[in-house]
Amino acid sequence: MRRRLLVDGSSDESEYAGSDTDGGVESDTDLTDDETCVDEDNEQGEGVEDQAWLFADENHLPEHYLQQLETFDETEYTKEDYKDSSTRLLDRIEDQWNQCWTYLGKDNLRAYTTVSVRTLHTFFDWLLDQRQGKGGRKRRGTKFASSLGTYWKVYRLVYERATSVKIDGKMNRSMHKVLRKLAKKHGLKKIGRDKACMYIEDQTLVLQTNLETTEKRYSHGRYRIQAHLYLQLGGFTANRPQALLNLCYRHIQVTLLRDPEGGPHRVLLEFTFEFTKEFLGIKDMNTFPLPEIIYDESLIFSPHVFLLGVLFRDQAFAAYNLTSPEELSRLHIPQSRNELPLRLNQELDDIPVFRKAVRTPNGWVISDDEPLPYSTLLPWIRMLGQITGFAQVTRPYSLRYAGGKAFNENGNVSEAMQNLMMGHANIGTFLKHYLSRRVTVDTQAVVRGIQPQDALMRAACTMSRSIDRRRPRRLTPEQSASVNDHPTIRSLLDRRERLKRTIKNATNHLKYKKLNRTINQERQRQRHALLQDVKERWEYEQPVRDVEQQLAGIEIKDGLEVVHNDLLPAQKELIDAILAHPGLSLEEEIRRRNKAIRAVMRYCGIEEGRMYPSRPKRSSGCITLPGKSEDASQLDLDEEALEAAKVLVYKETRPRVCFVCLGNENLPTELRTHSFHTSGDLSKHFKRKHLANTRKGESIRCNLCQVDLNNKMHWQRHAHDVHGTVSLGAT
Repeated sequence: MRRRLLVDGSSDESEYAGSDTDGGVESDTDLTDDETCVDEDNEQGEGVEDQAWLFADENHLPEHYLQQLETFDETEYTKEDYKDSSTRLLDRIEDQWNQCWTYLGKDNLRAYTTVSVRTLHTFFDWLLDQRQGKGGRKRRGTKFASSLGTYWKVYRLVYERATSVKIDGKMNRSMHKVLRKLAKKHGLKKIGRDKACMYIEDQTLVLQTNLETTEKRYSHGRYRIQAHLYLQLGGFTANRPQALLNLCYRHIQVTLLRDPEGGPHRVLLEFTFEFTKEFLGIKDMNTFPLPEIIYDESLIFSPHVFLLGVLFRDQAFAAYNLTSPEELSRLHIPQSRNELPLRLNQELDDIPVFRKAVRTPNGWVISDDEPLPYSTLLPWIRMLGQITGFAQVTRPYSLRYAGGKAFNENGNVSEAMQNLMMGHANIGTFLKHYLSRRVTVDTQAVVRGIQPQDALMRAACTMSRSIDRRRPRRLTPEQSASVNDHPTIRSLLDRRERLKRTIKNATNHLKYKKLNRTINQERQRQRHALLQDVKERWEYEQPVRDVEQQLAGIEIKDGLEVVHNDLLPAQKELIDAILAHPGLSLEEEIRRRNKAIRAVMRYCGIEEGRMYPSRPKRSSGCITLPGKSEDASQLDLDEEALEAAKVLVYKETRPRVCFVCLGNENLPTELRTHSFHTSGDLSKHFKRKHLANTRKGESIRCNLCQVDLNNKMHWQRHAHDVHGTVSLGAT
């Protein structure tokens, strides 16, 4: 704070002698400046000059502040400060409160001044009976007593928002009894959702599944890399999912750091999480430093490999010639310094690291600035857990639960540091909302005073304990078709048949289309319910069958071996690079890291695409020559296939190969050269995948012909005249 001069113009100059700071704070006041010092010869004018700063200037007129004083709205600052998602939840409960009394014809009970235990009991009983939402959509209904407790907490906030006072403590205590009775009346389960922790053992398996699986195909290769990096950072920092997804390049610092113990220089990554949960104010930003591990057993847990691969792919470094891992390896730290900061380009400061893929006429590309939504990430994590074989549902928060528990049990992490890393005000938040209800301590060993079986207890509490890849994840074709026998669907199908008989050209009629949508929605609901039932029955019946078969001497097939078919060449390269063994020397280890970063860079540029039904592969008659590797032979075959496909799309009148996919170098060769069953199937593909993603007035480029086309119609004409793909008349 700037030291103020005394009114009479004097100050203790001895405090400033030989220094331009005050208490360690720099002073920007020059004591020789005539504008800041009072002229001793002009004592009569000292009061005027000292108060001259109070006079108005053209930029700060009094009228501006007086108008602001008159129009100031205090309500905006006196209400609670909630996130948009929380506000939407409060609004929904408020809407349901109003709907309840409108439905019951008691509009006078809407007022919060009339709230009583009687009206609250009626409202929550009505709420639990609701089976339809907006637009007549069916609701899944409330299944857990804990959910009812959440509704009550939200209602209390709605009441406080409307009245600016809290619900009376006596009424709050009475409502606990009301909620218990309502939970019993509606058959709500008392056991809530298990807070499954994805421990490091579980995370290893999920990361390996993400690398190797072909059951889960991402639209773009960078999605697989982003999923891997998210799992790593989520496990190491235990941050909230949205805080991770909002990570931008300005939040990342890359530094070449000297090893104080004399080892090789390390790459240090520092992540500053700005977008943590905010309530009644902005929280300070936490920074997590992650040093590189040399001779790591596996690079599967190395955020350095995956993040550096993304950074090099995006050309994110400010140094124009730092564009590859090999150039990074050539850098050194000058003798007189301990670090070499590797600055990122400031133009990328607000660009998210995790970005979504968007469809274009030529395929999928990564957006330049749109962040990856949580709604996209959540199904990825769930699917990876299912493919791995876990019984529990894996969620992004599973990483936060496990990370918090690891921090809590580590002797090097104090309670204050844990609260700082987790973003909690006190340890009570962790104990109430994050700590699993499963006791992980060998209680019998503690009570008996014997050596605890820590490894066995750890194994008993991991998600990996439940791995069984035989566990059903989808319905069989027969099971899926069986939902048509459900009475509700049977009735809807009969109505559709009657409609077809009574209305001419019924398939184009609005009623018929609406009924068709209803049938499809009901089928989907019944399939979901059937799948849940199949899973629950399997969990109970399969272990019984296993025991019976073992005792009968029948060999049980493990089903744990996973064969990953149809690996893309880039995916195979990525797997080999990440799972490579540590080098025997520092040079070999650096080459291993650089090779892995290169593989990540390449994979960020490919488009995985969906898998087409496999067909019997024809024998190419190609014999691998001595000294010629199998990979080199495959490259030759790919080139031959591409050349043959190019001949087809130019020479044949009605080819069956898509010229757009063929010109997309980011697609695998198999998808680029895919031959459809008929030329009509190709036309459907062209309309659905390419034309449908063309915006009005957008210019398109034919990568195969290397020509730019002015608009959608021009593209269609080019497709017909040059490549024989019929699409004219398409919308």
